[in-house]
Amino acid sequence: MTRLLLAVGLTLAVASSAAAQDGPAGALQGSFLASTEGDFGGALGADLWYPIDVFRIGGFFAVGAVPTGEDARNRVFMPVGASLGLELLGEVVGVSLRARGGLWGGATQDEKLTAGGFVGGGAWFLYHLGAGVTLSVGLEVWGLFGAGETALFAPGAGLTWNPAFEAE
Repeated sequence: MTRLLLAVGLTLAVASSAAAQDGPAGALQGSFLASTEGDFGGALGADLWYPIDVFRIGGFFAVGAVPTGEDARNRVFMPVGASLGLELLGEVVGVSLRARGGLWGGATQDEKLTAGGFVGGGAWFLYHLGAGVTLSVGLEVWGLFGAGETALFAPGAGLTWNPAFEAE
């Protein structure tokens, strides 16, 4: 096991020195939430990535609320977990594909304090604003597991920053 960890660490060090970019990359987004049961809410989220060429690896954190009259689905939640991304950037426009997984903690009216699993992913259209910053508009689908399981559609908008885009 030690040899495997050493090999993985050495591989990442060699790859990162060859293709790593100066500084972290990330995204901030606000999303409208719509559940399959017809409930609506909103969320604010952030990704912080270590960029390796077009790939992004890092973490995700968000806060959201989906109010509804049904106690089992009325919730506030905070997902946190791993975030993977693929960003293909041209001179003016680009595309970002993101996948996330982890846990959420929060409360439903029915269960009070609770937690569960979180998965999500989606695609974002990027428009270059300058200085390594892009405007992002996209759609994600989130799954919350545990108390009051639900699927959420999350169209949103935000900003991304990317040190490699600034250097080009």
